[in-house]
Amino acid sequence: MTHTKDSVSFEDIKNNNEEAFNKAFDLYYSRLCFFTDKFLHDFDLSRSVVQQVFVDMWIKRDKLQVTSLQSYLFQSVRNASLDILKHRKAESKYLSTLETEESAQLADLMEEAELADRINQAIQKLPEKCREIFILCRFEEMKYAEIAIRLNISVKTVEMQIGIALKKLRKELSDYQMIQLLTVIFSKKSKLPYRVL
Repeated sequence: MTHTKDSVSFEDIKNNNEEAFNKAFDLYYSRLCFFTDKFLHDFDLSRSVVQQVFVDMWIKRDKLQVTSLQSYLFQSVRNASLDILKHRKAESKYLSTLETEESAQLADLMEEAELADRINQAIQKLPEKCREIFILCRFEEMKYAEIAIRLNISVKTVEMQIGIALKKLRKELSDYQMIQLLTVIFSKKSKLPYRVL
């Protein structure tokens, strides 16, 4: 294959031309990373593999016989990727499908836990009576009339206290978190681990 105007001659690299090596790195690095990621599904690892291939090429440059630099680089990262997958042989299928799912689930769980903690802290800052009414209404799913009877107060008072609670929570939480809070507290099947401390 003849070299394109953007290509780099391996002969220049072999002759210790650092400028040619740097040009090759700039030209192929990103492409090689995306290519490697098709095998490994791990972009950080893919970058490490590509960097190592460049390092090895520079170290071994005087011993290598390379007719096409592009072909050599792509073949090298492919082989390095397959070696990694072979070492993971027993778990490679499992990892390629589950690892991304698990990491996404873990991130979701971490985000949910952080949100739950923020909401919990905001609820704990409510005045005592306001907090009690809010929890009875939103987390124990009691109707305003039932709360009024239990606490020996008027339905109007319950409505007012719920309004106060939502206003205070809106101040404590960002708009996005407030939307999530409202989604959770109006969902009958959702139960968050809140406690009246």
